[in-house]
Amino acid sequence: MKFSGLVSGLAVVGAAVAAPPKNPLECKLPTTKIAGVEVVNTKIVQDAHNLVKAFIPLQPYLYNHVVRTWLLGAAALNNNATLKSQVDLELHAVGSLLHDLGWDQRDNTPYNSHAYRFEIESGVAAVNFVKAHPDGKNWNAARLERLYDGIALQTIIGLSDFKNIDTQWIVKSIGFEFPQPRSPLIPAKYYDSVQGAYTNSTLFRGTNDTFTRFAVKDPQTTFNTFLDVFGEEYVSGYSEKGARLFDLIQGGIALELAQYPNVPFTPLPPVH
Repeated sequence: MKFSGLVSGLAVVGAAVAAPPKNPLECKLPTTKIAGVEVVNTKIVQDAHNLVKAFIPLQPYLYNHVVRTWLLGAAALNNNATLKSQVDLELHAVGSLLHDLGWDQRDNTPYNSHAYRFEIESGVAAVNFVKAHPDGKNWNAARLERLYDGIALQTIIGLSDFKNIDTQWIVKSIGFEFPQPRSPLIPAKYYDSVQGAYTNSTLFRGTNDTFTRFAVKDPQTTFNTFLDVFGEEYVSGYSEKGARLFDLIQGGIALELAQYPNVPFTPLPPVH
């Protein structure tokens, strides 16, 4: 009996240790209101919010942008109870707040390795933030992947449309800012309260300046992206020639013709 009781006790302890993190959709999370919008108020969300406050001195437009993204997304979800019940609200909050960490223009930024486009840098930085947080133990690989995807896919139109709902809603929330007009998914009073508390009065000028700075500081990260036009329009001497996918294809054609000079190719009929 003693041995059997010991085994049973060890089994209980082992099950407790091995238990996976709780399903975030089944957890009742603490909330608060910001600019009239009810939002998740867990410790990791509070810390993500505090993290982006560091942008206020140099890039106040960036801080306001990520907070508006969070609040407008939350307002849309609050307006649809069925949809809200399907979204990981903590993941949405963290992803919305941290989706542009790679925009950080401080000289000592810890969020940009200057090796990848800003969406990738932001996604990696957000995942690293969660992993290093005491509550990161509650985030399994699937949640981290959804977080990364929602941030990394933010500027490639349509790519997230067939991803999971959490990834989609980070991207959709960013889209509530770009472009106008206002979304019918969000009651007008919340647009008014959010934009009143977190002004969007310099959003586009700040964005233009940031994107141009990428083309100056890290031009290789802008090649073959939507950012290349900012280099072409604003940066003297900027050129991605030789680094474009077009250049790769043209070089491949030359090599192909040299290797297979006797193999014919017939183009498809012209497109009308």
